[in-house]
Amino acid sequence: MDEKKCRNISLDKEQRREVLSLLLKRYGSIRRLAEALGVSKSSLHRIIRGEQTGSLVHLVDYRVCLLLDEEEFLAVLKRRQVLEAIGLVKDGRVNIPLLVAVLDAALDYEEAKHAVLELVAKRFKAELREILGETFPKIELKWTPEFEKWLTEKKSKPISKRTLRDYRNLWYRCLEGKVLGWHLLKQLSGKQMLCHDNQYHPTGWTRQIFRHYIRWLYSIGKLDWDTYTWLLLVVPGRRYGRRVSQKVIREEDVINTLKVLSEKGREDILTLYLLMLASGTRFIHSLEVLNNWREDEEFYVAYLNRIVKRLECFNEHCRYYLGKEHEVKPAGFMYFPRTLLPLVRRFASKLPNRRRIEKVVRKWRCLPPKYIRIYALRLMKQVIGDNDVYRFIVGKFGELTVSARHYMDLLKEADEVYPKYIQRWSQIFDKAIRLDIELRRCYRLENDGGL
Repeated sequence: MDEKKCRNISLDKEQRREVLSLLLKRYGSIRRLAEALGVSKSSLHRIIRGEQTGSLVHLVDYRVCLLLDEEEFLAVLKRRQVLEAIGLVKDGRVNIPLLVAVLDAALDYEEAKHAVLELVAKRFKAELREILGETFPKIELKWTPEFEKWLTEKKSKPISKRTLRDYRNLWYRCLEGKVLGWHLLKQLSGKQMLCHDNQYHPTGWTRQIFRHYIRWLYSIGKLDWDTYTWLLLVVPGRRYGRRVSQKVIREEDVINTLKVLSEKGREDILTLYLLMLASGTRFIHSLEVLNNWREDEEFYVAYLNRIVKRLECFNEHCRYYLGKEHEVKPAGFMYFPRTLLPLVRRFASKLPNRRRIEKVVRKWRCLPPKYIRIYALRLMKQVIGDNDVYRFIVGKFGELTVSARHYMDLLKEADEVYPKYIQRWSQIFDKAIRLDIELRRCYRLENDGGL
């Protein structure tokens, strides 16, 4: 910790014993710890037992503070000591102006804001109920055509017709006609709630629909910002169960799949798999691109505020505009190595349908197409990182943390970063593909008239 913060630190016996035990595990022996603290072993033993008093104890407190990082040290301090250490409490009095200024500055950061809200909601739940109870809006929950239209059209990530049907059935079973109030919030905060059929049902998906309804109420002006954010905090979203063992997809399985497709003479499906492995694009979108290949078109893209070519190529890679940003499963651009373009042109509009491809790869015990995409996403995240550029490349528009005005910057950054992934893709390609003479001829750029 900082030397200034450690000067006024004073630990009680239990805290001193706790931090010394932590340091003893770190240094491995009492002798090494005593040397680090600048005291004798016998004095350190007495301090641990609580028998030593006076200036030596204060000196040890100071040096212990210097040896630990801030997070470790604050974990053992009492609340009052924390405030004294950072200068918010002096001579038993709280510096209120400084405290307010610190909180006001911290709330500018999103992580700090959520941490403060969660702490306040946890420690002062009853007080908040009394304060907000006076102005809490009493709204009867009703499924309306406007809400349904918002779910399927105006929501940032519209839901499918099947999901809409499930939402509507669950709504009428558990939420229709209930009043927005403390009784409903208490039910939703539990694991189960009593519904209209006089049976208890899990609240996971019910909470999710309720949160959508709250967002819709705010979008039409029926909720103010404070109530809107507070309701989303009180009623958490659906807790997705973490799968303990995700499907393991090994690199050798991917390589073997590509080899089998090459040896069996299915260069058309091989091209599709290579394209998915290079771009992380969904199977259905990749198949649609190859069967409807039109590289000479131009489009005006509103969120980029510019005209883009359907196909644009650079030194190492190309990107093909898909234009599916607003669909249920969005996709913007398909990125792939420029060396793959001759194969794409050769097999464009020549691939079988989806069911036929799935049947062929299942017959030869190859990885299904969706596994190739999952592996590509995992590999790309390792190379590029879990950031907005990665999400932009693979079409995860609903997870972007930037506003639309920064999409042009993301496009530029993606063009700069993507070649890093091409190197990793090329390693798999080189291990897997033993091209025959005809495929080699098609693969080489010098024999491709389009480049």
